[in-house]
Amino acid sequence: MSAAGYVIVAGGIVAANEVIFAPLEGQGNPVSNFNWRIIPATAILALVLTGFEKMAPQFGNALGGMVLLVSLVAPMGNAPAPLDNIAKVVGGAK
Repeated sequence: MSAAGYVIVAGGIVAANEVIFAPLEGQGNPVSNFNWRIIPATAILALVLTGFEKMAPQFGNALGGMVLLVSLVAPMGNAPAPLDNIAKVVGGAK
């Protein structure tokens, strides 16, 4: 997968977290609490990492993978981290 692919998947996970999992946990209305800056930030970061990937393919690809991993464990936007919300939904965290 390319670096831009990793970034787009990460942006999709963060957006789904804000729209689906956060409201399941009672954290407000998904439309009014959605952080719309996720969309342009994802697009800009995908373009930047595509440039890095053209100059140094392994480095750009590794950065894309790290973006994906960080987006799973760190809170982005207005909701807690995706793994935290998924754990709460399936009953793993109290």
